[in-house]
Amino acid sequence: MKPKANPPAALTKSAIPKGPPNPPSKRRSSRVAIDMPVEVFGQTQNGKMFREETRTMTVNAHGALLVLASAKAINSSVILINNKTSTEAQCRVVYLKEMEKGRVELSVEFVSPQPRFWGIAFPPEDWNNADRKRPPSK
Repeated sequence: MKPKANPPAALTKSAIPKGPPNPPSKRRSSRVAIDMPVEVFGQTQNGKMFREETRTMTVNAHGALLVLASAKAINSSVILINNKTSTEAQCRVVYLKEMEKGRVELSVEFVSPQPRFWGIAFPPEDWNNADRKRPPSK
């Protein structure tokens, strides 16, 4: 029986959520489960550029959760492109976890909140009211 290989150190360290040990129970903005096509551009820790088309699992005004097809030791900054709107945003990698079949669960946070990035017509109430689309008043 072949011994199980240890995951790369970058993946092991990144799988530990960052932030305070007892995060507040209230999220900054509600998550919306949505399957939206996006592209992720970034650089691996060994200096190679990568680009991957994928889909979101959840989004909010501050970022997204998505899955990459292959495990990568990613630098802490990536560019996310919404393929529906062609909008792009600079993001920080806040969580990286190796999954089965070499896939990676990746959570990214916009450098600055961008509730309009997703082009959602009716975002949750706790997303910025100024950015909510409203029907014209009569």
